[in-house]
Amino acid sequence: MNTIGERIKEARRIRGLSRPQLAEAAKIKYPTLAGIENNDQAGTTQLPQIAEALRVSAKWLQTGKGAMELAEVGPDDSDYTDVTGYSQAVGLGAAGAEAEEYAETHSLKFKKTSLRRRGIYGRNLAVYYGKGDSMEPTIEDGDAILFDTSDTRVVDGALYLVQVHGAANPEYYVKRAMVLEAGVYFASDNPRGDHNWQKPRPMDSKREPITVVGRVHWIGGWAD
Repeated sequence: MNTIGERIKEARRIRGLSRPQLAEAAKIKYPTLAGIENNDQAGTTQLPQIAEALRVSAKWLQTGKGAMELAEVGPDDSDYTDVTGYSQAVGLGAAGAEAEEYAETHSLKFKKTSLRRRGIYGRNLAVYYGKGDSMEPTIEDGDAILFDTSDTRVVDGALYLVQVHGAANPEYYVKRAMVLEAGVYFASDNPRGDHNWQKPRPMDSKREPITVVGRVHWIGGWAD
């Protein structure tokens, strides 16, 4: 990642943001962001707000030096809010992850301003962890996945935590929605990495119906 544009694209991928979503969050025009990402514009005056929207170091974004992630803050910092994380896997690969009724919990901190920009501050948020490879390169095995259980309205192209029924126990997956004339389907970003999801699956399948648990808003990896 030798350019500012490449670093922005990588940070967007990690955060699960499309280019239009980042432009909106950073409060800059889409063509301006596109120019910066494509290295047609230096865009130095917009870098601080882009860095804030991506929750990355402005120094790293501009120079590529130092840590990408911002330093973690203490629990008393009023600019951050706690989101409950569950030691609950969600299937990305061939097999789903069964719901764990008593999954261990912990707290993760998210910046309030970032959640407000996406309109999800104060909503029913939770974090699960991905397992498998069928959503690569969007989601890697072990990535944390922030989702909103109060948002189950399906939007074409968005990512959702879903439950697939029909097995002995319902299983969790994260998949991308496809809204077609024939109905709503869910698909993998990397179908070749998952034999069970080589083709999109219909939401209203009689054999294995799908229920939307919540919309995915952020994806990130933490070291063990």
